[in-house]
Amino acid sequence: MLNLISAEMFKLKKNKSFWVILFVSLGLSALMHYLIITDWWLISNTPFDAAALSDLNALSMFVIPIYFNLMTGSLAAFYISTEFGTDGVIKNQILSGRQRAAVYLSKFIVYTGGSVAIAVLCPLLTGVLLNILMGNADIFTGENIMFLVRAFLLFTMQFAAFCAIILLLAIMSEDSGKTIILSILLTLVMFAAERFNMGGILNTIYDYSIFQQFNLVFDVSMTAGGIIEALTVGGITIVVVLVLGMFIFDRKEIK
Repeated sequence: MLNLISAEMFKLKKNKSFWVILFVSLGLSALMHYLIITDWWLISNTPFDAAALSDLNALSMFVIPIYFNLMTGSLAAFYISTEFGTDGVIKNQILSGRQRAAVYLSKFIVYTGGSVAIAVLCPLLTGVLLNILMGNADIFTGENIMFLVRAFLLFTMQFAAFCAIILLLAIMSEDSGKTIILSILLTLVMFAAERFNMGGILNTIYDYSIFQQFNLVFDVSMTAGGIIEALTVGGITIVVVLVLGMFIFDRKEIK
């Protein structure tokens, strides 16, 4: 398993798309945070306002699925889906005698790690460092640091579950273009469920999904019950989607 993870990490580091997406995220994060800190752009009524962290309001852009889906969906498309192409990367892994479940799990671990670096760590660390460099270090009180740690740890768990879903779509589609389209469609459906009262089973699914948790984990007054619920929703989603993905991958014809 460790060898598979090492091989996946090597492929990710050699993947040009990963570095392009990473630097785009880094540049966009730096720009948005700078505009907020210098008051060139004002955003209000965010969870970071409520936590007395208004200079981190740019983070409210980076924690919504419509944004980070563009990053993670593109990474899955050009890192996972392309391996079904003429280079036969996945086919070679299977023919080498590796268990398909181990191959799938290693891809999930490395893909999720890369996605977290792009969509979570880049915006957060850029915002923190820019505030420190621009003389706003006093906003990072003990209470505010605890809020950021708690919120982003819970967010990262929901994000890992989201990555598991995107990985499943990439494995099923075997095509980079289809992967991006399917991931965007999924995000739009969940966005519609959030914004409009569509009723029925769709609203119920949304209320108990990671997409609802993406909003709830940044509640300043989140209770212990809310934390347990976030951990439960994220954990169950990861396990269910991974088991489903490994089941499909194990029975998939690799050409």
